[in-house]
Amino acid sequence: MGAGSLLQGVQGLLERTYGMRTRLDAARFVIGDLGYRTFYVEVRSGGPERGARTLVRETGEGVRAAIYYPDGMIAALERHPPHRGLIEANVDAFAALVEELDHLLCIAEAAERARPVSLLELELHADVSKALVLSRFLAGRDARPLDPERRTWLRYHLFHKGEWMGETAAECARYREAARLALRFLDAVERLRPETRLQVLRTFHAASGAGKRELIQQLPAA
Repeated sequence: MGAGSLLQGVQGLLERTYGMRTRLDAARFVIGDLGYRTFYVEVRSGGPERGARTLVRETGEGVRAAIYYPDGMIAALERHPPHRGLIEANVDAFAALVEELDHLLCIAEAAERARPVSLLELELHADVSKALVLSRFLAGRDARPLDPERRTWLRYHLFHKGEWMGETAAECARYREAARLALRFLDAVERLRPETRLQVLRTFHAASGAGKRELIQQLPAA
């Protein structure tokens, strides 16, 4: 499975889970180091790799967006395809792929509906999506919930490893708050009956930023 088909597979999984109808081919919005160097800023050859990111700007004709995936990140996923198993060598790269794709899909949907979306809402939604997608890949063909050992391993890599990195203290605080809310939501969703879980996920997705927080507060805490 190449990087393109991996992206398409993850997009399909996200859209089916949330009931999204973006009508996007996300692969058309992806750029690598050359595209980033050409259209945005210089990426120095051999220098520190810049992280994956979603690039958004508003124009007179509407919102324009692209996803930047560093060449090194894609190479890591091609060397260690996630569908063959999640390991130390690919878990961070795969989480980044899911996060930025989730941002793009949510931004596209919000733009089509003329609905504002905050940075905190985008981070919260992406944190939930990363956990859902990576759990699915980690489980493999086993549709049952992850055992405690694998669940702890994944939560460590997604939420508890290292410090939250941001350019400002406010950005770091936003990442921490998004992770806190996402973990509370994920814990609550795991305790729901399977027939209820999908509906709650779709309600979460469709809600506004304030609505997402309200839903999380309403769900039973551990």
